[in-house]
Amino acid sequence: MQSTVGGGSLGQAALPSPFSGSTFGQEESKADRRRRKDAERLLETRLLDPWERYRALSDHVDHLLDVTELADRKTRFALVILGALNAVNVLIAVRAPQLGADALSPALLQSYITGYVLISLYAAVFAIVALRPRSQEMDGAAAQQAPTGMTLLAGTPNTDADAYYDTWRQADLSQVNRELAMRSHLLARANTEKFQALRRVYHGLLVLVALTAIVALFVGFHAMTSTAAVAAIANL
Repeated sequence: MQSTVGGGSLGQAALPSPFSGSTFGQEESKADRRRRKDAERLLETRLLDPWERYRALSDHVDHLLDVTELADRKTRFALVILGALNAVNVLIAVRAPQLGADALSPALLQSYITGYVLISLYAAVFAIVALRPRSQEMDGAAAQQAPTGMTLLAGTPNTDADAYYDTWRQADLSQVNRELAMRSHLLARANTEKFQALRRVYHGLLVLVALTAIVALFVGFHAMTSTAAVAAIANL
C-alpha cells in the first residue's frame, strides 16, 4: 500500500539530498577558488593591486620624509659642532699670550688662521647646501614629467578652490599612484644630494678638529717649556 501526501506518492517522491554530488562539487570549487586567491595574495612575486600600490607608495613617501628630517637634524648638529670649535679657537687665541705663546712665528699663525677660516667656510657652505629648500627644483622636475592632470607635485593648489576640489573629485587611483611615485623619486634624489653635502660637512669638521687639537697641543707645549725656562732662570 502506497500513501500519498498532497497528491504525490511517498514512494515516488524525490527529495533533494543536501549531500548530492552537484551541490557538493559547487561548494568544493568555491572553497578551492578561495584558497587559490588566498595563496595568490601570499605570493611575493605577484603584482600589487592599485590599493596596495597606493599604500606602499604612501608609506615610502613618509619614510623618505623621515630621512629628510634626519639629514636636517644631522646638519644642524654639525653646525653646533662647528660653533663649538670656533669658540675653542677663539679661547686659544685669547689665552695664548698669557700662556707665553706670543713668540710663535707670525707666518705660522697666519697660515693656521687662513686654513682654519677656509675649511670653516667649506663646511658652512655645504651645510647650507644640505639645509636649503628644494621645492623649486622638485616643481621644475615635476613639470618635465608627463602631465597627470593634478597639482600635487607643485605643492600649491590652484587659486580657485572649486577647481582644486574638482581636480581631486575627478582624479582616479592611477593618477594618485603616479603622483606618489614621482614624489618618492624626487624625494629620494633630494635626500641623496643632502647626504652627499652632509658627508662633506663632516669631513671638514674632522679636519678642523685635527687642526684645533694640533694648535692646542703646540700652544700648551710652548707654554710649558716657557714656564720651565723661567723657573730655571729664577733658580739661578
